[in-house]
Formats: sequence, C-alpha cells, structure tokens
Amino acid sequence: MARPNWEYIRVDVLLPEHPKLDGMSPAAKWTVIEMWCYCGRQRTDGIITAARWRTFGTDSHRKMIVERGLAEPLMGGDGGYLIHDFVGEDGHQRSRDEIDELAERRKDIATRAANARWAKEKPP
Repeated sequence: MARPNWEYIRVDVLLPEHPKLDGMSPAAKWTVIEMWCYCGRQRTDGIITAARWRTFGTDSHRKMIVERGLAEPLMGGDGGYLIHDFVGEDGHQRSRDEIDELAERRKDIATRAANARWAKEKPP
C-alpha cells in the first residue's frame, strides 16, 4: 500500500547504461542512490555536509563518485559536496522550494476538503 504524500526521487530508466557508471561496482552505484535519497528526503538541494558524506559507502566509493563527476566538492563552509545536476535548470530532482510549495498546496486542499466535509455533517 502506498503512503500518502510519499517523497521520492527521480531515477532515469537509462541510469544503468550511463557512461559515468561504467566499471563501478554495484555497491558504489548503490552509494550514489543512497546519496540521492538522503538529499531528497532531507531536502538539501543536493548538498551533503562533509560529516554526512563520510557516512556513505566506503572511501573508494566516494572517491569514485567524485572522479566520475557525480558529485563535486564545495568550496568554503564545512567542505561538503554537491550532487551533480541534482536541482536547478539541468537538475533531475525537485528543489526544496518546489517540495515545500507542493506540500503547502496539498495542505490547503486538505483543509478545504475537511471544512467542506464537516460543514455538511453538522448535527441537526
């Protein structure tokens, strides 16, 4: 059964054939997906702090992800990383602002529906 308002990320059906993934182990590929899921769930717009970065996969997985151009180090701040093309004009995922706007629209629709329902069911 599906959860209402499920959060999700977009994954292209051609991802397994993407040249950036050629030669990567299944575990390294899964690390990329885990990073995307984290960014989507936490609404980070593709930014991963240095401390969080170290929790994904192994050192070699993370190094490979950067070398393949799937993420890039951020300058300044805590030295975190940015997932390549996560959001923005060429981005594949929804931004924090887009998700928040959708959540607000859903909340308004639910409130109107509840008000309409309860207005109809007032006791005689």
